[in-house]
This record gives sequence, structure tokens and C-alpha cells, in this order.
Amino acid sequence: MKEEKLIQKWLDGELSQEEERELEQLDGFKDYQKIASTAQYFKAPEFDAETTYTKIQAQKEKEKENARRNWLATLSKIAAVLIIGFLAYTFVFQDSLTEVSTQIATSENISLPDNSKVNVNAASYFAFNENHWKQKREVQLKGEAYFKVAKGEKFTVVTPLGNVSVKGTQFNVKQRDNIFIVSCYGGLVEVTTAKDTILLPAGKEFRKIDGSSLVESISAQTPSWIAGESNFTSTPLKEVFNELARQYNIKVHLKNLTFDADRTFTGSFVHNNLEQALKAITIPFNLTYKIDGSSVSIVKSE
Repeated sequence: MKEEKLIQKWLDGELSQEEERELEQLDGFKDYQKIASTAQYFKAPEFDAETTYTKIQAQKEKEKENARRNWLATLSKIAAVLIIGFLAYTFVFQDSLTEVSTQIATSENISLPDNSKVNVNAASYFAFNENHWKQKREVQLKGEAYFKVAKGEKFTVVTPLGNVSVKGTQFNVKQRDNIFIVSCYGGLVEVTTAKDTILLPAGKEFRKIDGSSLVESISAQTPSWIAGESNFTSTPLKEVFNELARQYNIKVHLKNLTFDADRTFTGSFVHNNLEQALKAITIPFNLTYKIDGSSVSIVKSE
């Protein structure tokens, strides 16, 4: 114990001369001197808190950047998969879409995959997906068309103003702007709009014009336009002139004329005689007309 105290005091530089002589007499004194001599070269590293903090922050930012890059890479892969899926969907479905757009003053007959027949009136759009026909008999229509549907699963005509569903019958669908008319000539059809669902038997016609709905009886066996004549019941006069323009490929100009919703036309006009057609429309309203090439002006009679 005395030896340890002497060494401790020696290291602390507190030995007296007598204690120093006593320590030098110890057997391990020379070894203690070597250890003390070497220890002075050992030094604890200096700790720079600011530099260390900066390095830690830099490492954290690097880890965040790596994480962000990994997230963006994953997001890019997901986006690529979605884009490929969308392109595949577009290719499969759009590529198989059969579209028909009839020109003014023309009509077109179409035979569907189940041998249903469609006669598309002038200035109309008609489309169906042939690849999915067996699973879903559905067509799109903007304009007017007459259908003779083969018997089978439900057949649906989709228009912007409502749908018409049947399983096999004959009917006509007209959708122009705010006019939606369905005429049933055989069997039974279901008409669905935003507010109505109606079962329409043969000899009945559903009409929705500017939001007002009505079901009336009809005596015709086929739509009049198939035979070259446009027939109207309480139809806004402006729409009658629009149909005239479609059937004759003309531009109709209403000179200083305005027509409110109550001014309607009940009657018909032929598709093969413009003068006769114009008289049928204008005379009941005390109007007259002037033909200038492919342009027709409608004015009040003097």
C-alpha cells in the first residue's frame, strides 16, 4: 500500500526528497519511469462540437435525398405501369370501336354483329364495340336512327339525354340538342332518363323537349324519315328549320326572327322538294323565304 502511495505522489509531483530516495530503491521503479515517459505522448483527441454537428446534419440530408430519389423512382414505375395500362385499354377498346358519322342530306344502313339493322339519319353519330358485342349489346347515338333489333339479350341505345333498352323490337330514337323522342313500332321498349323510366309499348311515343315529358299514341308503322319525309308533333319551330338544313344540306337564316318555346310546329315536309318543304313550314306562321344557292333566308310575309 505504501508503494502505491509513493507512486501516486510521484506522478503528482508531490514527493519529498526522502520519499523520492525511498521510491528509487523499489525494484519496479525503472519500469515506472518508462511508462511515465511514454504516457506524455498520448493525448485525447480534441472534440469539435460544431464540426461534428455539421457532419451529422449533412449525413441526414444525404439520407433524405436518397429516400426522395427512391420514392420518385417508385412513383415513376407506378406511373409507367398506369400509362401502359391506359394505352392498352385504349388500344383494345378504341381500336374495336366502329363509328359512323353521317353527313348532311345523307343516311346510312348498318348491320350489327347479331344481324340487327340500323338506319342512321342525316347528320348523326353512331358507334358500337364489335369485340364486346356478345357480352354487351350497346350502341351510342347522337342524332337519329331507326332500329330493327334481333331477339336476344338486352339491347341498349345510349344517348346524351337518356337510354333505350329492348330485347328485340322495332323503334326509332331521336336526340337533337334538348329533344329526345322514342317511337315504338313493335314489342316493348324501356326508356330511361334522369327523371323518368317508362315502358313504351308498340304504337306509343315518348317525347321530352326542353325538359317536358309526354307519352302519346302514334299510328305510323315506321318513322316517316325512312320514306323521305320529316314528321313533327309540337316541335319547336327552330328545330324544324334545323332538320330542314340537315336534310337539304342548306344554311337557314332567320332574318330578324325569334321563336319562343311556345311556338311549335305540327306537320311534315318532304326531302325531295325544297320549295314544297319550305312552304309547308312557313305558310302556317305567316312567313316567307328566299333561296340563294345553298342559303335560305326566312322572313315575315308582308
